[in-house]
Amino acid sequence: MAAILIVSVIMSTITTAVLVWYIVEKLKPNSQNTEKFLGVLSILSLALFLLVLQNHSTPYFADIDPFVEPCYSPISYKDSFGLILVHLLSVFSLVILYIREYKLPPILIVVFISIVCMGILVNSQFLYHISSHDTSNIHLWSDGNNASLYLSFYPVMLIVNSIGILIRMIKNKSMVQENVVYKNTMLNWINHKLINSQNLPLISILLTAPFLILIILILTLIGQDIEALTRVYTETATWKLSQHVHPPTVDDRHGHYLCTVAAHGNPKIVKPLGIGQRHGKLIMINRQLQIANAFECLIENKSPKIHKVIRTNYDKYGINLAKRINNERLSNWTYMLMKPFEWIFLAVLYSCCIQPEELIKSQYKSDSQKISLL
Repeated sequence: MAAILIVSVIMSTITTAVLVWYIVEKLKPNSQNTEKFLGVLSILSLALFLLVLQNHSTPYFADIDPFVEPCYSPISYKDSFGLILVHLLSVFSLVILYIREYKLPPILIVVFISIVCMGILVNSQFLYHISSHDTSNIHLWSDGNNASLYLSFYPVMLIVNSIGILIRMIKNKSMVQENVVYKNTMLNWINHKLINSQNLPLISILLTAPFLILIILILTLIGQDIEALTRVYTETATWKLSQHVHPPTVDDRHGHYLCTVAAHGNPKIVKPLGIGQRHGKLIMINRQLQIANAFECLIENKSPKIHKVIRTNYDKYGINLAKRINNERLSNWTYMLMKPFEWIFLAVLYSCCIQPEELIKSQYKSDSQKISLL
């Protein structure tokens, strides 16, 4: 299974690289191989960014099961409209400037360069925010700090591409179209003032502020206040600019046993017995779940070391599998596939326990520890 996944990832990466290389070549026939390579890296880093962000999407106020649920998000999604808007505008401006360069009216050139400059500032701020990811109180089974590295590739690529295009435009200042004339006298005067490419970088940076004001006005019109531009980072937990502490982490095994999710299948098949308690919370139980838990109880009492090995491996692999069983049909199949294990567990219980049925029936009840074991 792992080999198939690795091959699929490699094939997808190669296919994406070839496709992006072809698109860049079509959009700009005179593009250099370095530019195409940067385009490929940008798209691949975007895919990695979205994948990691999907696994870091929990809001700061929610408790999580670190084994199966996403870690805390680096941004506040309800305040993220302004951030997303600036990002999309900057990427659009970046692409237009790369394809057209000076084959645009000077005013539009300045507008696009201004937005690209704004994108550089926003990406730099995001990099600073994700530079620290404190997962010490979450007890992740994998190194959560790697998320900062993986999330940084995409904004770094955007900054590199943006600076590269701006430097190239400055070097190609002689290519500015000086023959553009507007009928409106005022526009024509502005055009001649801006057409001097030596002034373009400075003017573009100065015009970043008005565009930021425009973004703020748009946010206000759709009901978001100005503070949303800062809350997008502060209304989070575990990251550099976060101002909140997340709730205590929930037990990393709660509610995610295979037999637990199997008990949520069709009642005619899984035969639920009622509601039980696990760690103070209510869960649906059936005989298969009780037998499995009684078997684990027996192993834990007889050989704690063996139980620890079994539990460690199950927490690493089984819980992730159980999370994917999220509908009645899959629960039915899980119940049937677990039947042979149920019979094995039952045989062991009847061979090693003085009162096997009492032990089974006592599972998820307060008196489960009172049953005698051999």
